[in-house]
Amino acid sequence: MQHLRISPEGISSLFWIVPEDKPAYAIEPDDLDLSEELLDRIEVWNDVFDALFDSDDPKASQFPTPQAEAAWRAEGRALADAIREELGDEWEVEARF
Repeated sequence: MQHLRISPEGISSLFWIVPEDKPAYAIEPDDLDLSEELLDRIEVWNDVFDALFDSDDPKASQFPTPQAEAAWRAEGRALADAIREELGDEWEVEARF
């Protein structure tokens, strides 16, 4: 079974393949077999994170309001569910945010 992790770990690094015996590596959502509609939603969600991420001081990266963070996390969970559905049973999809 293939393992996909969705986890913000740097600008434009939200999607990771997690092999069983090797370190995780970043991938682009376009490398997955996903619909254009879902890829468009992922891009918007990713852009929100990229806009607030400070690569010079990652710990200082903050959402403007708690509501904005809650909305981003909720969309992330919804995206993880949609990705699971589209990729099927051959994939384990993990969300960490």
